[in-house]
Amino acid sequence: MQTKRILNLVKFFLILVFLMLLFHKAILKAYFVLDYREQILFFSQESKLNPELVSAIVFVESRFNPRAESRKGALGLMQIMPETGKWIAGKLNWTHYQQSDLLEPKKNLALGTWYLAYLKEVFHQNENIALASYNAGLNSVSGWLKKGIWNGETVRLEQIPFPETRNYLLRIIILKNLYQYLYPELAVSVRKERKNFFEISSYLVRLCQKFGGYGNYVRTACDKLLEINPGF
Repeated sequence: MQTKRILNLVKFFLILVFLMLLFHKAILKAYFVLDYREQILFFSQESKLNPELVSAIVFVESRFNPRAESRKGALGLMQIMPETGKWIAGKLNWTHYQQSDLLEPKKNLALGTWYLAYLKEVFHQNENIALASYNAGLNSVSGWLKKGIWNGETVRLEQIPFPETRNYLLRIIILKNLYQYLYPELAVSVRKERKNFFEISSYLVRLCQKFGGYGNYVRTACDKLLEINPGF
């Protein structure tokens, strides 16, 4: 009787393992979600970033919660500090920016992806250094590099003096590869050159920024467009 019970348990365990292997992607996707897929794709492409990278950042920063707020006051999907958001909005010539925009997924992604791309440009396209700066701050990371504390290489992550930033970078690197595995369509979508609503509306907004001063009708139309446009 005892032997039969053990055999039944072994069978159950083997079936469970088989099902987990068969449906492991679905199981992982239930936890490692990918909300706001179209917006992530669009703004990643706009900023020349890897959408798997942006997805990993959003997961680590907020678990895809657009209303997330950290103890330090960072807001939204990509956890942007209000002062940083204001600075980015100025660089993007957003005339209608307000702090509450950080809680809107599309605008938060627009600001966050632009800022990450900016950091990559500052650090000569070194993704590791840009990510560390996103977490620890540009000045802190610049100091590490200047003093030779860390050189930006993945194999030298242990040299990063902030444990939080060290763990942050390691999680992003792992999750980037995981999102690439779970959602291969992200890479496929990026390669497609298509004109969608977001691209068209962003182009129209740029026209508004250039010609918005020509008459009340144009100004009113531009104001309406700015209200519905995801990034501007």
